[in-house]
Amino acid sequence: MLSKRDEQMCAADKTRKRCHFFKSFFITKLFDEGNAATQGKYNYNNVKRWSKRVPGKDLFKLDKIFFPVNAGGVHWCCAVVFMAEKRIQFYDSLGGGGMTYLRGLFQYLKDEHKAKKGCPLPDEDKWELVTCTEDTPFQQNGYDCGVFTCMYSDFLSKDCPLKFSQHHITQCRQRIALSIMNGSAIE
Repeated sequence: MLSKRDEQMCAADKTRKRCHFFKSFFITKLFDEGNAATQGKYNYNNVKRWSKRVPGKDLFKLDKIFFPVNAGGVHWCCAVVFMAEKRIQFYDSLGGGGMTYLRGLFQYLKDEHKAKKGCPLPDEDKWELVTCTEDTPFQQNGYDCGVFTCMYSDFLSKDCPLKFSQHHITQCRQRIALSIMNGSAIE
């Protein structure tokens, strides 16, 4: 639904660059989760064909790339690549840093550039990996992480500041439900 809304926003504003929203299974495959022998180890080969589904078929022409993360199979977080800013940032409603995911996603960008463009990622030394910051909205219970993750993606994909809190979660749940019933994310 966020991808559909992003496509509509780009059609209305030709200067806007597309976003891409990977499925949560991407991180599972990237880190070989579920494979007892290699659990948690980075594995580009598992995801090297996933960028074929990216709008325009070129990951490096996107504005933002969103990666939902199911940390340990029990907690939802979100990592976002901001291509123009050369920044990969982790958003965790419990305040976890996510550095393992950030490093893995940066390695993915480097491997993807080498594989698809035939050369190293330009300005590799200029990229910034940002762990969860204090201004990230945090949950105050043990069960709203999925809602927070959805809202991080919703707000950031529209270039909106993360101006919500635990106090707004019931409204956020209603917004998500209404989007599902309507078949597209609400503006």
